[in-house]
Amino acid sequence: MPTASWFHMFIDVPRTNLPAATDFWSTVTGWRAEGPDGDRGQFVELLPESGDDWVWLQGVGREDGGVHLDLDCEDPAAALDPVLALGAVRVGPSEDVEVMRSPGGLTFCLATAGDRSHLERNAESVLDQVCIDIPEQSWEAEVAFWSAVVGREVEAGDRPEFARLVGPDDAPRILLQRLAADDGPVRAHPDFAVADRPEQTARHLAAGAELLVEFDWWTVLLAPGGQVYCLTDRDPATGAVRGMANRDHAR
Repeated sequence: MPTASWFHMFIDVPRTNLPAATDFWSTVTGWRAEGPDGDRGQFVELLPESGDDWVWLQGVGREDGGVHLDLDCEDPAAALDPVLALGAVRVGPSEDVEVMRSPGGLTFCLATAGDRSHLERNAESVLDQVCIDIPEQSWEAEVAFWSAVVGREVEAGDRPEFARLVGPDDAPRILLQRLAADDGPVRAHPDFAVADRPEQTARHLAAGAELLVEFDWWTVLLAPGGQVYCLTDRDPATGAVRGMANRDHAR
């Protein structure tokens, strides 16, 4: 089975938008872009100044943006059958990984584990979380699937539409969000933890993001490459939500 210790988030952008998306995500994360690499020049890695990498950009042939995950496995081939038994669908091998879909339709890959264990944090802003967006009808099955696949326990959120998969403190976080819609595929989006949301919102807009909607504890933005993502009121130094007991599970 994949390990709970590490995974990578791939931000998928139309191939023609990869240079602009690279500039944007490097600017808003503060991480150095390395690449493009791959047989078609489709991969760009974002490298934090400290801590291990966990975010990549991938140029894709379709016109819409998205997010998929690569799960670290000691032996991807050995992990294949157990993951299929949990309800995943095999798409096929690609670029030395096994491409899969969750029961609800989120693409992920089984990849070879590397030596990574420490997420970069700071006092202002950090991209530290992937949120898996799950339609109502898929909620229970998808929560059980992801908990089993990554080996993390489910922790209920303070708001009924959220749950968290609890992993190591220094690893990227996984949030699960139940959507009001009853149909459609499961998808995912990136979440930043920010100390000053209005200030960081202005910074992201200046870099090229579009403001979609503001909520009490988070702001939804659209990246130039087509990805929806959020700025959340969590402490960038710890990942926990500030100002309310147990609100670290809410978002």
